[in-house]
Amino acid sequence: MIEDLAMHLADLVQNSLRAGASRIAIRLARRGPTLELGVTDDGAGIPDPDLPRVLDPFFSTKPKAQIGLGLPLLAQTAEMTGGWCLVERRPEGGTRVTARLEWDHPDRPPLGGVAETLVPLMATSPGVEFVVELSDDRATWKLDTCEIRERLGDVPLTHPDVLCFLERTLREGLDTVGLKEDR
Repeated sequence: MIEDLAMHLADLVQNSLRAGASRIAIRLARRGPTLELGVTDDGAGIPDPDLPRVLDPFFSTKPKAQIGLGLPLLAQTAEMTGGWCLVERRPEGGTRVTARLEWDHPDRPPLGGVAETLVPLMATSPGVEFVVELSDDRATWKLDTCEIRERLGDVPLTHPDVLCFLERTLREGLDTVGLKEDR
């Protein structure tokens, strides 16, 4: 079992990166009693024959891998909290994974270190743009690495000051929309 939801997000982002995505949208939304997390990408997408099997733990699209636990574990986590998980091939290309969990369910894993998990993935993925959207019933907060890169000019996302800025900014966004990280 994956210990926190940030690790599920990391797994989904890594799937998108392996699929050759150049744009990855990450969404965390708390609406009333539910938490919805999602990752949408413009990568290669899941071939139609594989789509019905992606939630099977004994199926993997990774070369030489006989099992693929990331998506099945996310689906299991969502279902055991009264929610669901949906994996879709986008008509315009790419994949969308959405999971809904009951926020107050006793079996819901903690949110975990979302900022500490996402920032290294952003910084070590040159040529990939990330959009992080956080929301609740009151507000929506957004971070777009394309906009940040434009403002930074020649300064890379891997610069220590930029990494600190990204992490601090994501934490502030989580706090703004009531998605406080569990520590």
